[in-house]
Amino acid sequence: LLNPGDGPFPGVIDMYGDEGGLIEFRSSLLATRGFAALSLPYFDFEDLPKVMKEFNLEYFEEAARFLQRHPKV
Repeated sequence: LLNPGDGPFPGVIDMYGDEGGLIEFRSSLLATRGFAALSLPYFDFEDLPKVMKEFNLEYFEEAARFLQRHPKV
């Protein structure tokens, strides 16, 4: 989520919650404060594992690269 404007904005990866799924309200709040916030689910969402037990670190690395490459970050 992005604040309106040209940027650049500081980027934040938001992995909020331990219930799984995609939770975006906190990222929305960060965006209103001038951050480029990426809500990142890490289990129990679409094709991600249903339970939090093993993590593929490449998934998190790709999220960081995605945010770094964004033209407004």
